[in-house]
Amino acid sequence: MTVLVYGLGESGVAAARALLERGERVVVADAAEDGRLRGVLEELGVEGVLGAGSEVLEGVSRVVVSPGVRPRDAVLREARRRGVEVISEVGLGMELLGSGVRVAAVTGTNGKTTVVDMVRHILRGAGVKHAVAGNSWRALSGCVEEVRRAGVLVLEVSSFQLHHLPPQGFEVAALLNVRPDHLNWHASFEEYVRDKLRIFEGQGGGDLALLSAGDPICRRVAGQLAAEVLMIGEGGTEVRDGRLLLRGEIVAEERELGFVGLHNLHDALFAAAAAERLGTELGAVREALRTYRLRPHRMQVVAEEDGVTYVDDSKATNPAAVAAALQSLAGRSVVLILGGSEKETDFEEVLPHLQGCRAVVCQGEAGPRLHQYLSERWSGEVALEGDLASAVAAARRLARRGDVVLLSPGCASFDQFSGYEERGEAFARLAGGRRMVRG
Repeated sequence: MTVLVYGLGESGVAAARALLERGERVVVADAAEDGRLRGVLEELGVEGVLGAGSEVLEGVSRVVVSPGVRPRDAVLREARRRGVEVISEVGLGMELLGSGVRVAAVTGTNGKTTVVDMVRHILRGAGVKHAVAGNSWRALSGCVEEVRRAGVLVLEVSSFQLHHLPPQGFEVAALLNVRPDHLNWHASFEEYVRDKLRIFEGQGGGDLALLSAGDPICRRVAGQLAAEVLMIGEGGTEVRDGRLLLRGEIVAEERELGFVGLHNLHDALFAAAAAERLGTELGAVREALRTYRLRPHRMQVVAEEDGVTYVDDSKATNPAAVAAALQSLAGRSVVLILGGSEKETDFEEVLPHLQGCRAVVCQGEAGPRLHQYLSERWSGEVALEGDLASAVAAARRLARRGDVVLLSPGCASFDQFSGYEERGEAFARLAGGRRMVRG
């Protein structure tokens, strides 16, 4: 049996190495062709094709696809036409892992990396042996033996990874929210929703499904799932009177925590519920949440200059995340920086939250579209700049003492940067040079 590994990013390379270690016959390919990819082929030492077309499918019985490859890619379309199985790298990792490992899987348009990081922090504090892999972490197929030894896996899965994932029956499956996103990758929002819901496939009555009470998609499917369902945000698992409650028990007091914002508090409840299921006592959950600090680029204060506070929310790569950021700054005057690489998403849900904005600066590839959109629908000041550097300069001119300049772009970063992390670091330098870590 010949396996084609298609897409030679980090996950594709990990998948190829894992298959080679098992003695599988492997062919690797990528639709692009550049010096980095030629170096990858040389390092792997296997048969490979760059600038690949459907010819790479000859003699192939299975395709392991990287998450960056869109479903409508010509090679994948031809594979489906021929009846060749297509599986995601995460799916391969789960297959190699086999049974005997407890898995908590987390997905959602926003917050999944934070929830996984919170679960990791709680389990570490409680002394529960575990491993973390998936979307923002590391390729699962590259750490199978470590995961098997740990016996517990916390797995972050994106819609890209779920699209080609066979039913898994995760012991814990969490869906944080579903908002329009990645519509340049998915054929439609309906397909995006279907892919997110794949996280619950294969679950049974002994498993746990975590959903958000405030999300329409979560509410719609809650009664259709085979697993035990716990709704985050109601019924005793909620934020009430300044307290975080899990099944009616106090998890923490808001004032004790090093983070704010209702969306972050709900993320903490998702993490608490998952960690409890994986064997953590409630007291250990409480102690861990008290010491938890958000990862960089998520509502992080990076500079204060001339009475203006600069906040890096570069991880906000879709409109729902922008709305949440603005909601968390209610009562503050904000100069908002929007834009980046185009994802073809609708910013309508941001509009109600612009009332506290002094101005919006649109930048990057998506800047002209956003500038036109906001100019037609919002009465406030809207500026257009070509890139992040000029946008920060414009925001500095527009801001007044006491204002917040907020980078919450609502778009990906690939028009100017390698990822949201690099964009956030650039914003910190442009804002004042020294990154200030708060909470």
